[in-house]
Amino acid sequence: MKTKAITVSIDMPEGAVSAEFHIDTGRLRILESGRLRVELFPPHSWFAIASVAGNSRWGTRPRERDLQLVLENFIMQRFGMSAYRRDKVPGAAAADLARALACVSPMPQVRSL
Repeated sequence: MKTKAITVSIDMPEGAVSAEFHIDTGRLRILESGRLRVELFPPHSWFAIASVAGNSRWGTRPRERDLQLVLENFIMQRFGMSAYRRDKVPGAAAADLARALACVSPMPQVRSL
């Protein structure tokens, strides 16, 4: 019996970087241009996901968004912040991000007495 893995991918100039989580085994794999870079098994795979998706309620079955966070963290650690820029968020996600940032009010002015 073969179960489908949860997979996410980010296109980079050097090639696609992808993460896949196998629900049946708990194995987390990160591939760069088709080459295996990281392979973790439970409980280490769960620790890796929980360390970046701490507020998620994923239990032992992460969602795609949780794996997206793992992949973003891997890219920033491996290639640096400039390799993965948040202003390249596609489509509706960019609009949501812009709306969220517009709602943030500046720090209030504090008057001294």
